[in-house]
Amino acid sequence: MKRTTTPPELSAPTAGGTAGAATAGVRVRAQCFSYQHADRERPALAGLDLELAPGEKVLLAGASGAGKSTLLHALAGVLHHDDAASSGSLLLDGRHPAEARGRAGLMQQDPESQVVLARIGDDVAFSCENLAVPAEEIPQRVKAALTAVGLDHLPLDHPSSQLSGGQKQRLALAGILAMRPGLLLLDEPTANLDPEGTLQVRDAVVAAAAETGATLVVVEHRLETWVEHMDTLLVLEPGGGLRHRVPAWAVNDDAALRQELVEAGLWVPRQRPPGSSSGQFPPLSAPGRTSQAGKIDHSTSVSLTATRSGGQSSAALLTGSGLAVHRKPPRRSWRSGEPAQPTLSGVNISLSPGSALGITGRNGAGKSTLMLTLAGLLAPHGGTLTAGRGLKGEHGAELPDSPFEWRSADLTSRIGTVFQEPEHQFVRNTVADELRLSAEQARVPGTRQPLFSEQEVAQRVAKLLERLRLTHLAQANPFTLSGGEKRRLSVGTALAAGPEVLMLDEPTFGQDAHTFSELISLLREHLDSGGTVLAVTHDADFLEALGAERYDLSAETSAPPGTQQPEQKHPTSTPLLSAVRDTSWLGRRGPLAKLLALLFITFALIATIDPVSAAVVAVACFALLPVANIRLVTFLRRIWIFAAAALMAVWGAAIAAEESGRVLLDLGVTTISTGSLELGLSLGARAFAIVLPSVLIFSTTDPTDLADSLAQQVKLPARFVLGALAAMRLLGLMAEHWTTLGHARRARGLGSRFLSQAFGLLVQAIRMATRLAVTMESRGFGAGPRTWARRASFTRADWLVALAGFLIAATATAAALAAGTWNLVWQS
Repeated sequence: MKRTTTPPELSAPTAGGTAGAATAGVRVRAQCFSYQHADRERPALAGLDLELAPGEKVLLAGASGAGKSTLLHALAGVLHHDDAASSGSLLLDGRHPAEARGRAGLMQQDPESQVVLARIGDDVAFSCENLAVPAEEIPQRVKAALTAVGLDHLPLDHPSSQLSGGQKQRLALAGILAMRPGLLLLDEPTANLDPEGTLQVRDAVVAAAAETGATLVVVEHRLETWVEHMDTLLVLEPGGGLRHRVPAWAVNDDAALRQELVEAGLWVPRQRPPGSSSGQFPPLSAPGRTSQAGKIDHSTSVSLTATRSGGQSSAALLTGSGLAVHRKPPRRSWRSGEPAQPTLSGVNISLSPGSALGITGRNGAGKSTLMLTLAGLLAPHGGTLTAGRGLKGEHGAELPDSPFEWRSADLTSRIGTVFQEPEHQFVRNTVADELRLSAEQARVPGTRQPLFSEQEVAQRVAKLLERLRLTHLAQANPFTLSGGEKRRLSVGTALAAGPEVLMLDEPTFGQDAHTFSELISLLREHLDSGGTVLAVTHDADFLEALGAERYDLSAETSAPPGTQQPEQKHPTSTPLLSAVRDTSWLGRRGPLAKLLALLFITFALIATIDPVSAAVVAVACFALLPVANIRLVTFLRRIWIFAAAALMAVWGAAIAAEESGRVLLDLGVTTISTGSLELGLSLGARAFAIVLPSVLIFSTTDPTDLADSLAQQVKLPARFVLGALAAMRLLGLMAEHWTTLGHARRARGLGSRFLSQAFGLLVQAIRMATRLAVTMESRGFGAGPRTWARRASFTRADWLVALAGFLIAATATAAALAAGTWNLVWQS
């Protein structure tokens, strides 16, 4: 039976605090609204009738697949109707959502795809600029928004790429709060946050809604965090419309409603979580449990765990002593420069057989980095990581102590890793093949012998499909599964190889109560068989359900969130076209001036083919290194590939050009003469010299400043320059995803396989680009005229830079004329 209440008529409050003028809350009205995605057999929403009063605070709930996220996207005006079916009406203050761009601010589930620009201050200001907020008002909004979400301890030019997932979630919320939209739409906004961050973000959202009068709609599986602060609870009917509309407090008092929500997979207040110590599962036995006969008993979990040889001793399976960890390699090379400083140091940690351990701590503390190091996927930066005999197995005595030095086939059969994003692990076309691959790749540690026979592989796959409740999806593509099914399959791919230790990164992220229960059941079976579980998590219910001990990353072992690494502070190590602002003399000059200087120099070089002008430009570029604060060795690292290409151009031109002058080398099919060699040297020198000033300029030019200059001073379309900036950040993310995909494939026992990894990257790129486009649209991108937080200007020092470029070009041309080598390329 559906229940409804009349929506409260809440008036917008008056202006107050630092937020400026109050924002009129949006009135939402849906009449028989239906929407069906193009690739789905049934509608996400059907016959939805709904009205929300301005300023109403709504908690939107429903079972997985009930259309909650679809409704939020529809309200934000970012649902694209290509081949989709839509009917009925959905209006914001009487207008179609797409016509009210900027009135609604949408926060999606994935934190990575919600960051648009490379620095946190620019990212928060992005939405304000899109809505044409006066430039003088934007800094105040940015500061207030970052303070509200707890990121005010970071400098505004802090690179967004250095934020953890939880910090990116906060940054996304800050960008929305800075918009001051009339409708706040939040899709599981606290799912990736630590407990302290969860409360801070919730309070920031509630305070912003109260202060501005905005209408608030929050989608959340865990109702307890929000219910006391909301006016209304809406429950959607899967594939249909509105099932319940009740006051939010009813979830505390209405037993029938509570039971219905529990059955839908929601976490209701004061309800024991599934799999907790409430008695749904039998208590865990002690590690190294035995049967009455005194022998190890694996019969209850043969489908998930390989028979363990030597793995039941009380000795530690894995011990880290004084560990220092970082995502980047620890060793310095001539190409990579100074090694990165550890994110964590002085870590002492140990894993025992049959135990569960949770790594906890605030967002950005380095939890995932520590887990990947323990899993043998990242090299330790310091200290020692030692695998015990129980982890190596009885045939693995010859294995190195550190799992990082193991073969991928040895690793997958001893340590199974489950990544936060399940799709990173998928490499086959069907669910059954994913499970089969893991079992087939596993090897007896230290040998080439398969861990399982063909018959055993088939049995394990069949039993896992049944245990994971995926038998009916055995031939389905893993990428088409639901979120809960993907999570179960990702755990299954690790368990199929029979590992002793299972490591999981935020395993309950985005999971409802049903999938939570299923995950706990899988992991407890692994523990009951004598296996070990290590999980990076903020979820206290998860740790309680597993009876896990905690390893909390304290302030003594981790740097504060957002602390910059020394290589980013080092004035001679600013990466090419990076988000790290260059502080050198040349770096502080305007991008337009540097582009003019580069244009002068490049024109002088392309006008002639001769080695003298190229030599003058090359000498000038090396002489200018001090004003760019770039060390010679750093500059050489950035140009060596171009030097190699120039040498190849010299050789190619020398053997391809017509013979002239004295023959220096007769190769039979062709010759190298003095004339052809001179031409080759001229072409190679010119190509190399053209590159040098470009590297010098772009090593000291911030991409965001360049975009501002091109849009404001050159008058290029804002959509073009900002789209290019977002694409540049996406390219950087793809490099990170490439590394993660490499780790995932090593964890699966595949080693380095380019084509498989490239396909995975393509899938990730498409998903990220789609979500990033939604993020930009939901923040008012393209809504109309915009403002700029920083005004681009042309100073006297900028004129000096442009003049220097002109003088270098003129000097190069004059030197070539004086030497008699100047050769106008377009002269007949």
